[in-house]
Amino acid sequence: MRVPIEWLKDFVQVELSPDDLAERLTMAGLEVEAVEDTPYGAVLAMYITPNRGDCLSIFGIAREVYALLGESARPTELFHRLNAQILNPPHAEPLDAAQYARVEIRDPDLCPRYAARVIRDIKPVPAPAQVQNRLLAAGMRPINAIVDATNYVMLELGQPLHAFDLHTLKEHRIVVRRAEPGERITTLDGQEHPLEPSMLMICDAERPVAVAGIMGGAETEVTDDTRHILMESAHFSPTSIRATARKLGLRTESSYRFERFVDPNLVIVAQHRVCELLEGWTGVAAVPGVIDVYPRPFEARELTVRLARASRLLGFEVRADEAHAVLERLNLRPEPIEGGFRVQVPSYRADLQREEDLIEELGRILGYERIPAIPPAGYTTQGKDSPEGAFAERVRTILLSAGLQEIVGHTLEAPSPLQSGGEGVGEMMYQPISLQNPMSEDLSCLRHSLMSSLIRVADHNRRRNRRDLHLFEIGRVFAQDEQGNFHEWTHLGILMTGLLHAPHWASKPQPADFYALKGVVEHLMSELGIQARFVPADGRDHRLHPTRAAYVHDADDQRLGILGELHPELQRQYEFRQRVYLAEFGLNALMRAAAHTVRHRPLPTFPPVLRDIAIVVAQSVPYAALEQTIREAGGAWLESLRLFDRYTGAPVPEGHHSLAFSLVFRDPNRTLTDEEVNAQVEAIFTALETQHGAQRRG
Repeated sequence: MRVPIEWLKDFVQVELSPDDLAERLTMAGLEVEAVEDTPYGAVLAMYITPNRGDCLSIFGIAREVYALLGESARPTELFHRLNAQILNPPHAEPLDAAQYARVEIRDPDLCPRYAARVIRDIKPVPAPAQVQNRLLAAGMRPINAIVDATNYVMLELGQPLHAFDLHTLKEHRIVVRRAEPGERITTLDGQEHPLEPSMLMICDAERPVAVAGIMGGAETEVTDDTRHILMESAHFSPTSIRATARKLGLRTESSYRFERFVDPNLVIVAQHRVCELLEGWTGVAAVPGVIDVYPRPFEARELTVRLARASRLLGFEVRADEAHAVLERLNLRPEPIEGGFRVQVPSYRADLQREEDLIEELGRILGYERIPAIPPAGYTTQGKDSPEGAFAERVRTILLSAGLQEIVGHTLEAPSPLQSGGEGVGEMMYQPISLQNPMSEDLSCLRHSLMSSLIRVADHNRRRNRRDLHLFEIGRVFAQDEQGNFHEWTHLGILMTGLLHAPHWASKPQPADFYALKGVVEHLMSELGIQARFVPADGRDHRLHPTRAAYVHDADDQRLGILGELHPELQRQYEFRQRVYLAEFGLNALMRAAAHTVRHRPLPTFPPVLRDIAIVVAQSVPYAALEQTIREAGGAWLESLRLFDRYTGAPVPEGHHSLAFSLVFRDPNRTLTDEEVNAQVEAIFTALETQHGAQRRG
């Protein structure tokens, strides 16, 4: 917000230089970003925090200056007059104004108050030169006396107003209601907007004539031909204005203020002020009376502040006399009680909700520099990582050593077919969470899965011709259950696509495939001490290929996660020219299944005995079942096994394949004989034939 110093002096006469004044305001929590020299004098460029909508005006800043400097700020007669009116608003009677217009509020939740005044036989002449200069200094373009008066009072008091050409309002009526299906409006900027039923509109007897609190309509704007005007001053729900402005893509000085709460008591005060200015500029007085529809008045709030607690929280003694003076200058009208004060919170201070807020006011006005610099005292405990954090670092180290690269994705994203995976991880029957007031469509949902985050990163790299990606992420995901409860977990996600290694003259580049991803997962499980088992997926996870996906279970048959190839439809949708492989696990599930005690075995001192076997078996038999059978039949001496060859074709029957395994037998206490190993090999062949119909191949 821009505050011309010359305008500020209409309310408080300060002797400080602009730079010194800027420093005092900044130290009190009202940040002055720059002091600008303009043709219209010095201007303070200020940043106002969202909770201080009462400071989005020249008068609001003047109140702060007075609170900081006291009587040395020398408040003017105009300051005292407007301040008194805001604290004790004048009573409004319709009088003659009711003959020329009518006002109806159909949605009091979104518009608790709407006031209208009528000015007849007025011409849109130019505003005085000083007014035009002040508007330019504040960053607004002068138009004519009527429009400039509304902008001037908005900047001066913080209450947005709007002038309608009364002749263009059907039946001279104002109806405040939500938009009806199919309605549209062309705003003052010439843009036509389709409306939704959630949007609050200012309408006449037939159609919307303004987007409430944001921008007027082109059909009822003040023109050179205007002679009679209806002056609007109202209070709107901040949530409603914020949602409508976002949906329509309209951000105005008016919406900026209404989104941050505007004092409902300003409605009538601003009406009187704008009519006072117009009468002084044009000589035309408003029709006597104000049409003030106020179905749900705001209730006054009382708070108490204890001086002992204020002194304890601030770290310095707060005396009763200085606290009373500060609260008085802040318009809090303090009443002494035992040990402190009871205050009446003015309607424009929506940010004051509890005692601590009052103590903060005392601290910033008395000066934060009074807070003593005291080193922290007391006992401390040694810091350490949480068990979950330590386990995440363990997983991170394993995957980095496997050649993967870690990414950190955004927890907010656009709606995506990768957000929900049906059963997903751990049989979760949850739904993604959509934000009620997102900043944009691209940040409108909390991510439900790390797959969407990884795919978004892969798509970003694809567009920049980076196709060989081996990524993982450890991050939070969010979901909502059928009862409406919200949940949050930490997940691990992995993505692999493109070549496994950089091209080399001595070997042919190998692309990532399902088995490469499965190998990474097996390596992770092995390093974590998890006896993992891979179970073919049932095809219900729409994110992955229906026949190239598998669940990962632990030794107790608890599901840990899922891995597989990205579904072909999604691959086409994201325009990937190569296959993409994904995996996702619940970190807590991995943590429960992992071995947390490291066990060391001495290096073997006795030699191994090696055997190779080959079998012919139906291709429908899962490899995992064959491996389990071999391990069980091989007994304690079978140290390891490895599949080293697969063959299909003649003379192997159709629908079958030949599998060759390398077996390693060892006893840690002695050297095995050939006869003992041969007996175990025969037991393996027998078990494979009995359980899976496998035939020995010579």
